[in-house]
Amino acid sequence: MVGKTTFGVLAAAVGLVVLAFGAVGCDSDGSKAGDEDRIDVVVTTTMLEDTVQQLGGEHFQVHSLVSVGGDPHVYQPQPEDARTVAESDAVIKNGLMLEGWMESLIRNAGGERPVIVGGEAIDEEKLISVEGATDPHVWFDVGMWRQVTDTVAEGMKEVADDSEVVEEIEQRHAAYDEMLAGLDQWVQDRMESVPDDHRVLITSHDAFNYFGQAYGIDVEAVQGLSTEQEASQRDVANIVDLVEETNAPAVFTETSVNPGLIEQVARETGAEREGPLFSDSVGPAGSGADTYVGMVQANVEMITEALGGDYEKFDDGFASADADGDGA
Repeated sequence: MVGKTTFGVLAAAVGLVVLAFGAVGCDSDGSKAGDEDRIDVVVTTTMLEDTVQQLGGEHFQVHSLVSVGGDPHVYQPQPEDARTVAESDAVIKNGLMLEGWMESLIRNAGGERPVIVGGEAIDEEKLISVEGATDPHVWFDVGMWRQVTDTVAEGMKEVADDSEVVEEIEQRHAAYDEMLAGLDQWVQDRMESVPDDHRVLITSHDAFNYFGQAYGIDVEAVQGLSTEQEASQRDVANIVDLVEETNAPAVFTETSVNPGLIEQVARETGAEREGPLFSDSVGPAGSGADTYVGMVQANVEMITEALGGDYEKFDDGFASADADGDGA
């Protein structure tokens, strides 16, 4: 595990970077530069929204089509979304068939703008396929999300087309990537502390496969990859049998999914109902899970404690972007 001293030094260094960036994007009187001077980016998920905020600071105005707590699998574009996309300088999406609705929205918006697809950063051989469908939930493997962040940073630099802004993105990216590397190791350490006979994560929908693959824990779910897929009572019965066979101590609800089926499993097996885990969205403002880093921390805390592992808090120091930097 990376030591607390290392994280302390990193936190101090990142703090200096953030303080330095605080002056960038402000007018000579100290006030923040107007929205008309900022690069307007539309994203499809709140995880990507946070990523742009962390990397771009006050130079970028970011708008997530899917709001906090929303479900990108089943999002229905609103009439105003086409105009939002049409007025943007760039679009950033997860890809991997997460946002099937986005292609037509971009076409209907008209005009031309860069479309940055974060999921294209991942080697196809490392992608998980379930019943012929690619699993899009790559953000649950922090190492994979670092690759997505690399792609987003490169796209943002191309859109910025300004040497000073590009330099700032590079500095922010370097600091944030180092933080994500530490987070990845921290998750690994926490999951390794879970006893062998409790190493099964049972959730509402099949969103945590990359988490299981990266951190060595079995993952099972009532529903499939997409929340559009309806679970049958046979699916529920199979999970009930699994809980009883493995003596799983807990099952987990999710923020973006109706908890009814998991609650039924908990009632029928006596397992503890834990959660909700943050699955397809970060948490609301003030929840502590309102950034990608905070979301991962919150999930790992719930999973580790419910499955009998040894939980220690992650010493971050870069869990949020500038307080006024979202511009949404």
